Amino acid sequence: MKIVENKELNNVAITKQSIDDTSDLPYIPASPLPAKSFAMLVVAPAGGGKTSFWTSLLLSHPTKKKPDINRVWYRYFDKIILFSPSKDTLPMDKLKLDESRCFLKYEDQDLIDFIEEEKEGENLNNLIILDDSIKQIKNNKEIHKLVLNRRHITHNKDEDNKAGLSVLITSQKFNAADTYLRNNMSDIIIFKTSVKNELQSIKDDLMSDLEKHEQDALIKKAFEKKYGFLYIKNYMPKKDRYYVNFSKVVFDDDDEEDEILIKAHMQEEIEDNKNDKVKKDIKK
Repeated sequence: MKIVENKELNNVAITKQSIDDTSDLPYIPASPLPAKSFAMLVVAPAGGGKTSFWTSLLLSHPTKKKPDINRVWYRYFDKIILFSPSKDTLPMDKLKLDESRCFLKYEDQDLIDFIEEEKEGENLNNLIILDDSIKQIKNNKEIHKLVLNRRHITHNKDEDNKAGLSVLITSQKFNAADTYLRNNMSDIIIFKTSVKNELQSIKDDLMSDLEKHEQDALIKKAFEKKYGFLYIKNYMPKKDRYYVNFSKVVFDDDDEEDEILIKAHMQEEIEDNKNDKVKKDIKK
């Protein structure tokens, strides 16, 4: 293969969109978790940990008794709208969600009303959770429009700040989500499965940039613990795409015995190191 460089179009400037500005957020979540206007699919069989996963992300924060607990999305979103047939069994007292924005069943009109209300109001950072509602939203035009236009759909040009709208969808099966949804998710979390056609779809749809032995080794590593999961940043290149739980996967072609190395990649650790260095410099 040979590529002939285009010398006339070799330095086109990239225009950043102001809608992606994160300066008005209360804080930036630790990497690899997304900060704004993400679309996340969480897949696990019944009892596999998907609901515990997102509730833990919303509730996890340090306390006096447990100062080392990570703050993830605790009090991070201005508004959360929840569609879940399991709403009555969720820890609603801890989540402290507004009951007027919690629904046992997904209906298009409830989503449309929320989006219209936010578009007329101040620009907030909001989250829509579609928990175990995959049958109701499959091939749904309103959901497709939501996922595709989430960065812009609630922005009010007459107000300050930049609106953010994130979407979190859970499903018991990867294949139960329609192709459009699977292809447009920014973040995909997959808990352990042994179903052959599910595993093959995951490899074909999400891991096509890996060799077969890399796919197998990565899935084996991700699922070796009961509630371990594979985290895929769907818009990223191979080197920044794969995580086992929240630890980054590094592919080392020179290591014949172990093709995949797992390295911690948590932003909080990086920040802690920076803060320690600043403190030491101040003391000097």
